[in-house]
Amino acid sequence: MSDGTFLLHISGQLEWIDLLAPNNTSWYCKYEFVAGTDWKILNGLEAGLSQTVNVNNNGDKIVFNLPIEIQFKSTNPYGWPQIILSVYKNMQLAGYGRCHVPLKAGVHKLDVLFAKPQASSLLGYVASFFGYQPELLQPKMLATTAGINLLLMESAGHGQISINIVTQGFQNLGYDSGVVKD
Repeated sequence: MSDGTFLLHISGQLEWIDLLAPNNTSWYCKYEFVAGTDWKILNGLEAGLSQTVNVNNNGDKIVFNLPIEIQFKSTNPYGWPQIILSVYKNMQLAGYGRCHVPLKAGVHKLDVLFAKPQASSLLGYVASFFGYQPELLQPKMLATTAGINLLLMESAGHGQISINIVTQGFQNLGYDSGVVKD
């Protein structure tokens, strides 16, 4: 590619999440990619939604095997893509997860930590006893630093994403991706 751009291809899946799972609960997950302004999607889905998973045994991992595939084109690595996950239990938010896509080409297993927002007011705290769970209007804000320090979050578990990264033209532009050339 001689036009000063490089390609980034991401394929893989959200394998599982491990959150406190009461018996007889239904789970689903949404994912979305967030990237800088110079990044353009050439192929694939920017966001996706999993199937509903029913958990019958307490303590089991929640297996999604949600496929993820997208291809980006960019002129610089600023705003490198991130994956934002939103997990729901019985139609109520169970947690948000976020991770950067690795820079190095190859197969990667990413551990994603999940957290859920806490009520920021006394009224919200009292409402939480009646099932109220605060939710973000724009989960993409987790990929930025704008206002993130104002959120009160509590740990909600972890999960695993398995992805394969393929780059084209990255090293030709002088960027070091950790791959040794022969």
